[in-house]
Amino acid sequence: MTPGKLQTYSDLEIALMILLGCYGNGQQRKDMLGDRYGVCQSIVDYIVNNDEIPNGSGNLDPKKLQDAVNAVFEDVLKDVKEEIIEKYEKK
Repeated sequence: MTPGKLQTYSDLEIALMILLGCYGNGQQRKDMLGDRYGVCQSIVDYIVNNDEIPNGSGNLDPKKLQDAVNAVFEDVLKDVKEEIIEKYEKK
């Protein structure tokens, strides 16, 4: 599940992808985000605590975000398809 290179996304886009599970949890997330972790996690915390997207948290490019989400779920769907085929072939 690789959403893409960090420098191609705004902090807000990364925060939204965090909420979708693209960057794991805990230490895994910290390792994946590096020096962007603090800012992006603070946006996530704001969204969760206030149930809204903060103003001034970066420009959101819907196309880039959609491409990242598609890439993540494409990997997930590929894994699910392979698992189904594997189970079917064993029968």
